[in-house]
Amino acid sequence: MEDMDLSKWSINEYLIIENTDDGTSKEMRFDGENFVALKLPSSKYIKAKNSLQRCALDILNNPDITIAAILGGYGSGKTYLSMQMALYNVREKGRASKILGVRETMGEGKEIGFLPGEMEDKVGRFFEPLTQSLNGGEFELQSLKTSGVLDTNIPFYMKGTTYNETIIVCDEAEDLTESQIRLIGTRLGENSKIYLAGDYKQSLLTKTTNNPLIKMCNEFKGNRKFGCIYLGEDVRSETSKMFADLFEK
Repeated sequence: MEDMDLSKWSINEYLIIENTDDGTSKEMRFDGENFVALKLPSSKYIKAKNSLQRCALDILNNPDITIAAILGGYGSGKTYLSMQMALYNVREKGRASKILGVRETMGEGKEIGFLPGEMEDKVGRFFEPLTQSLNGGEFELQSLKTSGVLDTNIPFYMKGTTYNETIIVCDEAEDLTESQIRLIGTRLGENSKIYLAGDYKQSLLTKTTNNPLIKMCNEFKGNRKFGCIYLGEDVRSETSKMFADLFEK
């Protein structure tokens, strides 16, 4: 640690030290001057399953980070952690008053079209991953919507809006175009922040580093208001992990 060149580290970059003797690990975040301990939510509320998830929780729990990119592969917990921490910051900490779930329904920036019914009828099923990230499922979703704590929208209908005191949880963010990321980000008003959950390897647009989500992360790297972590392990189940690793070699 004493010989470490701190000039090569970016603000909000994480250091993970693994103890090979007992298998434990310790995580620290670089704040621009020193490595500091993580500030995690109460384990009674949510508990990380590995070091990378602890880093993600530190990002999502940091009131100074207003743009959080929680990236990861299949079953890594990116959507669950983002939604649970949005609820934690609203209901437990009072750092915002509302959550807005955002998802691109088509993956290519298209309008939802002329399907029968209202917008809720057209896009409802697209928000099931967010519903599954709630401990109470559909019942909790309806309760949160009725109380005004949670709302959902798609990028096409966000033009001209401003969201104050809001945490935007943007799921499947790897399918957003550059213009959509700019559109959603510029909707943020006073005391608001955005969590972007996604994985460019699952993108319908491009699975390369030219993916707009990855380009955004590279542009914001080193900014105090930005934090990013890639959750590389499938924690959904052992069977899920088998399929996540399939054809990778």
